[in-house]
Amino acid sequence: MLNNYYPQNNQQYAPIQNGLVSVRNEMEARSYPIAYGNSVMFKDETLPYIYVKTMGFSQLEQPKFEKFKLVKEEPEEEVKVAYAEQTEVDALRKELEALKESLEKKVKKSE
Repeated sequence: MLNNYYPQNNQQYAPIQNGLVSVRNEMEARSYPIAYGNSVMFKDETLPYIYVKTMGFSQLEQPKFEKFKLVKEEPEEEVKVAYAEQTEVDALRKELEALKESLEKKVKKSE
C-alpha cells in the first residue's frame, strides 16, 4: 500500500475579478503566491490601497511589492453651453451692419 502525502493548503484565495485580487490586508497580499515572471494586482477590502506584487523569472530574486493609495476624485462640474436663438443672431448682425455703416460715414466725412 502506497501512502502518498501531499501537504494541503487550507488558505482560501479570492477569485480574480476585473484583474484585481481582493485581499483583507497588506499582509495577505504580500503572502499571496504568484508564479515566476508574473505580476498580480490586489485591492485591499478594508483600506483604500492597491498593491502590486511582481515575481522575477529567477528563484533567487526577491518579489517586488508596491503599494498605491487610492484617492477618490469628484467629477468636474458639467460645462453648460448656451446657444443664441437665430433671432438674437440676426439682431446682432443688423446692429453690426449699422455700426459699420456709421463708421464708414464718419471716415468719409473726415476725408
